[in-house]
Amino acid sequence: MRTLRRVLLLLGVLPALLAVAFAVKVGVMLDHDRDGRGLFGDGDHAAAAAEFGANDRLNLLEPWVARFDEGAALHADGRPEEAIGRYEAALADVPVEEECTVRINLALAHETLGDAAAADEQGAATAAEHWQAGIDVLAEGGCPEESGRGEEQTADAAEVDRRLREKLQQQEQEERERNRDPQDQRDRQRDRQQEREERERQQREQRQQEREQRERERKERRLEERNDEGRETQQDYDDTTRDRDYSEYQW
Repeated sequence: MRTLRRVLLLLGVLPALLAVAFAVKVGVMLDHDRDGRGLFGDGDHAAAAAEFGANDRLNLLEPWVARFDEGAALHADGRPEEAIGRYEAALADVPVEEECTVRINLALAHETLGDAAAADEQGAATAAEHWQAGIDVLAEGGCPEESGRGEEQTADAAEVDRRLREKLQQQEQEERERNRDPQDQRDRQRDRQQEREERERQQREQRQQEREQRERERKERRLEERNDEGRETQQDYDDTTRDRDYSEYQW
């Protein structure tokens, strides 16, 4: 009987202990989240990543949130490679409506690495790989067409996708230019030189025509002014002749 009472007492205390433990856990999670956001806002991204990362082991209901936040902090801290790992971990259990939130940041991290590789003369292939990876990440979630957070997020995803594609196309164009046959390059340079000379010739002719037109207009105005002066002189003569008395010359 005494053993039964102890068991019942333990069963009654256990839920209360679990509730206390859960409350403590939630409090710790909130502290990490609050501290992480404060540090992020202050620009201490490394410390913010550590605070967000601590919640990865505590937030069992939404573990993707801590991984995403940690990835964002790492990315801001100039560590995009590490950020990619956290974003990919977040994708494992992110809800559908937030999937593109993670995918857009993941694509941006690939873009950052691609841009850095493109700055190196030997990094063209690596740059292309990262830019294409960013495009693929967005396409897998259909983010440029329809994102979970609505039209604004869809537009953001489409803009990132457009930018990555333009960078790939530009790199491909530059690669074709580098690999072009030397004679073909000389021909293209000659064609560009001829086009430039033709434009300059047309501009000279246009300027000459404009000068000639202005000169004709000047002469026409001068002639018109002389004609006006002649008409005025003739009118004065006619007026003088009409009013003159010729009777004094009769004898």
